[in-house]
Formats: sequence, C-alpha cells, structure tokens
Amino acid sequence: MKIYSFIDEFSSLFPCILTIGIFDGVHMGHKKIIQNLILSAEKKYCPVLITFHPHPKEILNPGKKFFYLNTISERIYNLKKIGIEHLIVHPFSINFSKLSTKKFLNKILHSQFRIKQIITGHDSHIGKNRDGSYEELKKLSHIYGFKLYQVEAYKLNKRIVSSTDIRKSLLLGNIQWANQALGYLYTLSGNVIKGKGIGKTIQFPTANLQIDSKKLIPKNGVYAVKINYLDNIYQGMLNIGFNPTIDQQNQKINVEVHIFNFFENIYGKKIEISIIHMIREEKKFNTLQELKKQIEKDEINIKKFFSCENKN
Repeated sequence: MKIYSFIDEFSSLFPCILTIGIFDGVHMGHKKIIQNLILSAEKKYCPVLITFHPHPKEILNPGKKFFYLNTISERIYNLKKIGIEHLIVHPFSINFSKLSTKKFLNKILHSQFRIKQIITGHDSHIGKNRDGSYEELKKLSHIYGFKLYQVEAYKLNKRIVSSTDIRKSLLLGNIQWANQALGYLYTLSGNVIKGKGIGKTIQFPTANLQIDSKKLIPKNGVYAVKINYLDNIYQGMLNIGFNPTIDQQNQKINVEVHIFNFFENIYGKKIEISIIHMIREEKKFNTLQELKKQIEKDEINIKKFFSCENKN
C-alpha cells in the first residue's frame, strides 16, 4: 500500500475510482464501501481512498472533546489489511473545510485524479458545511463526467452501523455489539507505566497502561480481555475507572490489566488489550479486603467465560 500525506502528492497514469471519508474504526460499513471500491476498479482503474486527519469534528468544534475509535496508525493498519492500494491521509484544517464541493472536485480531484467513478456511503457528505450530499454529487457527476455509486447502509441486528453508534455502544459498555459492528475486537494499547502498586498487596498485580489521550476508552468497569505481548496472547481481566476504593479524589481514568499466569516485568513495554466482554460496572468497596474478594469472583467469572468461549 502506498501512503500519501497530502492530496497533491498523488498522481496516476491511469484514471481513478475514488472513495472519500474519515473511516474512523474501519468498521463493517466502511469495509463494504472499500470492497466495492476494490472490485469496481478491477485492472482498468486505480483505486484510491482519501481520508482526513484530524477528524473534522475536532477542528470545527475545538471546545468539545472528541475521541477516536482508532489512532491514525491503527486506522492505516486496518485499511491496509483490507487491501487498499493507494491511501491519502490529508490534513484537515479550517482552510480546507471552506472548500465547496464544486471547488473540491474541480480544483483537486477532477484534474489530478481523472475520476471515472466515486463510491460513497449512505450518509457521505463532502465539501463546505457538508453540502456535497449524494444528490449534489449526482448533479456534479454529469458536469465532470464520472459515475456515482452509493453503497447501502450496513445493518447489524436491524441497526445501522456507524462510527458514532459504535462510540456510544462502547461508552455504554455494550462491547459485544461494538465488536460485531467493527468486525474485530476493540483494542487499547500503550506502554506499561508504574501505578500505585496496590494490586500487588492483594495478590492481583496489574499493568497500568498509558493510553493515547484521544483514544476512546469504554465504560468504567471490569472486562474479560486478551493481551498481546510480543505476539504472545494471554487472558486477563481489565479494570477501567477511577479506583474509588483506593482514591476517592481521583479524577483520572485508569486502565489496568491483570494478566493470568504471567510473571514478567514489563514496565516500559508496549502491550495491546483486546476487549471481549464486560463483567460488571465499577463499584466502590469499603475496604481493600472487600475489593480483593470481588476481584477473586471476577477472576472466576472471567475464566468461566473463556472456558465457555473455547467450547463454542
């Protein structure tokens, strides 16, 4: 896969088929669009995907926090797995947002890409104020001589899959639906940093993760997870939350994982956690002993969950 940092970097000897979007999460709906792009291109045309970073919502609403399903490196990795040949990751800015759909097509895409076809999602919009709806693009397609194909919405249990809905599901703790909609397990990754060491005192040592500040962290609670460390997979339990039993004043969300049957020192090392199932929500206990008893129950429940999963 060839990656370009700006639209102007791209050139092709062949006419192009194009799709444009953010593709945060690279979920099942996105995959449907991209598969159409690849199949439509065949050998005659050059398939190109344009994505943007940062997300327009982050630039146009700077006062409002925005969290990603994928870091940019994760997005690129997921797009590469699908088989994209040419990927343009163009910087999104205030100035860029002011381009109308017509100027976007005329000044950038039409002359540079020699578009034969644009493939859009069911709710795709491009250009200033998102004025480039499917209907608007259809009108412009006659002017510029390209075909336009709209991919129908991908539905899961009669529910339209979208990045927004996946974010909502993760924040509600509905991990199963989010994972199905993504087509893979939602992951958190980062370097292991030193915590307060409380886990060791109750025989449940944890690895505390330093997560990208813009990565969406699911609902506070305890989860069954799989951990990838140096390409070895381990089972474990993840705790997301404020540790209210230990520090009632804490305002920072902690992400810490207890890895079953694991005894290595991994401070400073990178690990990846795939979140599979929510066991319970975060709860405050009166004593560390009460917390330990609950964690023991959590461990039993998670091991039962993995045992049942393996049988299936």
